[in-house]
Amino acid sequence: MRKWIHRAGAGWLLAALVVVVAPCAQAQAECERVTVWSACDISFDLTAQENTPQATLRAEFRSPHYKTILINAFHAGPKLTLRVAPTEAGAWTYKLTSSVARLDGKSGQFTAAASNSPGFVLVANVHHFQTGNFQFPDVRSEEKKPHLWMGAALPEFLAMPRTEFDRVLEQRAKDRFTHLQIVLDAAANLDEAAERIRAINAKGLVADLAFASLPAEAAERQRYVVDIVARFSAFNITWAGLAAFESTPHARALLKDAGTLIQKLDPYAHPRTTLAASTAGPVANDGWANVLNYGTVIPDVGSVEHQFYAMPAVNSGVQSRADLWNATMNGQYPSMSAQAAGDGPYMKAWFDFMSPSRYWELEPYFDVDGGRAIALDGVEYLVYIEKPGMVTVNVESHSYDVAWMNPATGEVTKEKKEHKGEHFMGMPPDLSHDWVLRVSREGHKEGMLKSYRFDSLPVVMQEPEIVPAKIPFEIATPEGDELSMSKPAKFTLKVKRDTKANRTPLVEWTLEQPGGSEGYRVVGTGREGTLVFPASILDKTTGVVSLRANIVNGLGKVYTLDKVYRLVP
Repeated sequence: MRKWIHRAGAGWLLAALVVVVAPCAQAQAECERVTVWSACDISFDLTAQENTPQATLRAEFRSPHYKTILINAFHAGPKLTLRVAPTEAGAWTYKLTSSVARLDGKSGQFTAAASNSPGFVLVANVHHFQTGNFQFPDVRSEEKKPHLWMGAALPEFLAMPRTEFDRVLEQRAKDRFTHLQIVLDAAANLDEAAERIRAINAKGLVADLAFASLPAEAAERQRYVVDIVARFSAFNITWAGLAAFESTPHARALLKDAGTLIQKLDPYAHPRTTLAASTAGPVANDGWANVLNYGTVIPDVGSVEHQFYAMPAVNSGVQSRADLWNATMNGQYPSMSAQAAGDGPYMKAWFDFMSPSRYWELEPYFDVDGGRAIALDGVEYLVYIEKPGMVTVNVESHSYDVAWMNPATGEVTKEKKEHKGEHFMGMPPDLSHDWVLRVSREGHKEGMLKSYRFDSLPVVMQEPEIVPAKIPFEIATPEGDELSMSKPAKFTLKVKRDTKANRTPLVEWTLEQPGGSEGYRVVGTGREGTLVFPASILDKTTGVVSLRANIVNGLGKVYTLDKVYRLVP
């Protein structure tokens, strides 16, 4: 972020006074009636001689608290347009820099009115999200509020008639969705896309913007990304990368180039990730992404990687009620895929149930039998019982309220008697369907809302154990030191020390070519199976590959095992 450049002496004061009576010549501004956190346009007509592809314009906008954001203009027919979203109420000033001589150095101002909008979405608290002003990330203010991400794919975003789009949007808003996932293809009408994203934002929803593809040529890709950021960053969006990460050739390099540019140009620091059929983990350490996306709810992928990456995670592969709750127990926020059956009333039930919880502090919890859990230990425990039966949860010694929720309908059954002690054991009201159990200190939670603006405890990431002698597991197969690209290979994790904690580990198997450009791919899950060899990770068909087993035991302890194989046909 560039700092505001002050003029020496009284020059800037004089310029500001001139603005009041003489705004930028030929500027067409929508911003005179703008509210905070909504996008408005300031456009400048160009003459035929000025209107060239090389014409550039940017502006430094200064807020009432002297925070500055840099906005690049985009070409809109015979105009250059600056699209900006003020982040504070009050008087804003701006100063232009342009290759068009008559615009260069000009200044202007507008006043933003207050609004009820909570602000744009930001990553927060290691694995969660908040809303508020990105320019004041360390201020524990009333603006810093947790954000409950619940998304849905919106296929044919631009192809559907506008009346149908408005109908779907209205229904998604009624069903409590907070995000809509959209895809822009190369032929997209960007003006229409902007108007539809504006409509999404007007309903209080965030648009998760993905690209169908990115230009392969570097200069063309840069022009495309610069234009996209200029057009859409002033909206309430997230950057969702490629719509088909694993199946796009050279996807990691394309995303790193585009993502790094977005990170540099986006003045609002919108969250950044890429959609993935399995996991976006291969881009996690490339420096530009700050959210992970998943297309599978398998715990051996999502729950394991939650222990390895200090990033929030969104699962876009939710197709059923079980998918929804398993993704939640993985520590992920859900997004209903385009392949989901029906309209997903179970999603609304999820949102209503999660809203009064301290969801922005809940982390996967392993001290449970008969279900899968997330918890803020000593405060709240949520357990998903996919196959109904006896469930046992070890809790801190307090008095707890107990409630059972039918995840199909959202109906809640509260137990009349409080639970006291360190071990909760119980059966759901009936065994005909799955259930969600809440064991919580509701009075304590209410008090926490007054004592803690956001998080009450720091989230400490584990360091995985990597010393083989200290790891109670070993890679038993594939045997030998060769791995064939054409012959299926069995994988097996052997338990060296048989304890209760080691009997039911979660295991993610990944394969990577050392020094390769594509990163790893998930090739198996669980203690044993058959490797699915992904040729897309190979830069060359000779050399070696690294097989890795990432393991989380029954108590949540994490381990990593590596074995190198010589690659053969």
